[in-house]
Amino acid sequence: MVNFRILCLFLFGQCFTFFQLFSEIKETQQIIEEWIDTEHLISQESTQWKSDKAALVDLQDALTRELLELQEKLKLFEEEAVGAAQQRSELMERKEKAENTTQSLIRGLQKIEQQVDEIFSFLPTPLAERLSPFRKKLDGPQKARLTLRQRVEAIVSLLQSIHLFHRTVTLERQEFNLDDDKSREFMVLYFGLGAAYFVNESGTVSGYGIPSNTGWIWTRKDDIAREVTTGVQMMNNRAMPRFLELPFPAPNQLNR
Repeated sequence: MVNFRILCLFLFGQCFTFFQLFSEIKETQQIIEEWIDTEHLISQESTQWKSDKAALVDLQDALTRELLELQEKLKLFEEEAVGAAQQRSELMERKEKAENTTQSLIRGLQKIEQQVDEIFSFLPTPLAERLSPFRKKLDGPQKARLTLRQRVEAIVSLLQSIHLFHRTVTLERQEFNLDDDKSREFMVLYFGLGAAYFVNESGTVSGYGIPSNTGWIWTRKDDIAREVTTGVQMMNNRAMPRFLELPFPAPNQLNR
């Protein structure tokens, strides 16, 4: 009976030990499984981190390149801004010079136009009539509509025509009055703007003219009719060229 109790106690003890050992084994197995899961999770996280790290490195490289490009563009923009500012300064300086030159040219034109008006009183009537369209551009209401270039062109045309007339001998047919206040038509030889000699168609009335600030002054001198007529024939290619013996008005006769 005693032995049976002892056996029962022994078996009970063994069973308790077995159950305790089984519990520990199960707990250990659970720990191992959790450790394996943890290692697996760590491995996954490590793989993901490597992938993320590579992506971050690529992003960093891309951002670095973009930053360098932006820096280059900023440097270029700054250089262009400096160049644009310098160019603007040069253009403003050129504009100011051009405006000053234009104003100086306008003042010069106004002075020349005034001188041309004074010269017109010395011009022979035929020449003044031929140049009147150009003068009207500078004196009439058209002047306000003319550009600076058109004004210059008109002035140049006037001065060229006057200069050409002054350098040549010109034959004109002209009507004017002498001392008897009788209007007659004469053939007039202009030696530039210095002097002129006239004769009528029949060669009976002749004389000379000189410019003044009120127009040309005509003086009758019939004894030069033959020489003046010869000059007219020479201009019309009806006589051989030769020197003409004509009186030259003294400078003190010019009423200027």
